Amino acid sequence: MKRAHVAYQGVPGAYSSIAARKAFPKLPARGYPTFEEVVAAAKRGSAAYALLPIENSTAGRVADIHHLLPGSKLHVVGEYFLPVRHCLVGLRGAKWKDIARVYSHREALSQCARYIRGLGAEPVPFGDTAGAVEHVVAAGSKSNAAIASAEAAALHTGSTILARNIQDSADNVTRFLIVTGKRPRRAPKERVITSVVYKVRDIPAALFKSLSGFATAGVNIIKLESFVPMARHADAHFYIEFEGNPSVYPASVAMEELGYYARELEILGTYAKSPYRRTFNGQ
Repeated sequence: MKRAHVAYQGVPGAYSSIAARKAFPKLPARGYPTFEEVVAAAKRGSAAYALLPIENSTAGRVADIHHLLPGSKLHVVGEYFLPVRHCLVGLRGAKWKDIARVYSHREALSQCARYIRGLGAEPVPFGDTAGAVEHVVAAGSKSNAAIASAEAAALHTGSTILARNIQDSADNVTRFLIVTGKRPRRAPKERVITSVVYKVRDIPAALFKSLSGFATAGVNIIKLESFVPMARHADAHFYIEFEGNPSVYPASVAMEELGYYARELEILGTYAKSPYRRTFNGQ
């Protein structure tokens, strides 16, 4: 029997691997090539947990996750915030002025867009940040560089860090959702967040009415996003996060109102707020 592990998308040295290791220091972390494979590992139980990036403070949401979680039967049981410090990684002997192409995951490229423009280099999307370092080393051209973590640079002989902290925002943080295939025995009831996806009924002002119960009950909505499922281009769905347990007053009142105006309502999970939230908004 394979030892339980934490699944993440990418290879060792990728930011997701760093987050997995820090969130679960007692469990081994294992990388998978795609988010779909990460979700599949959690669904079949070979991965005890999976870490999925859902948003970045600079680049915004990671849209893939909105399509993968609904209907997956996975449960969101936590969140983890990782401060991201990007490095420009090139070959040993390369100079900053030599760089013509910068490889990295599209999210990392977006988070360093201003720096790349100042470099005068071409941004080239790659599967993940650590894999981009491996590619640059294998290609052997001093005109190539990667955006990745210092840990990724240290894993590859022949690479060197040309510049540190190149992200456009000093407060660059990625938030991960922690998911599992096992239903929690009991959801926490205090200092919690609930994640929900739903589609509104086809009536006028349905979105407004579906959310009005939260205002009436005094329940704080932390996040509200719309997305279109890949298989049904005309059907807009909504992803919301709110404070509270849906089975406990006053969130239970808000959920009752939401249920009247919603279709395909799915509670993805109720989980404790990360202590990191206190560092940026005092929640």
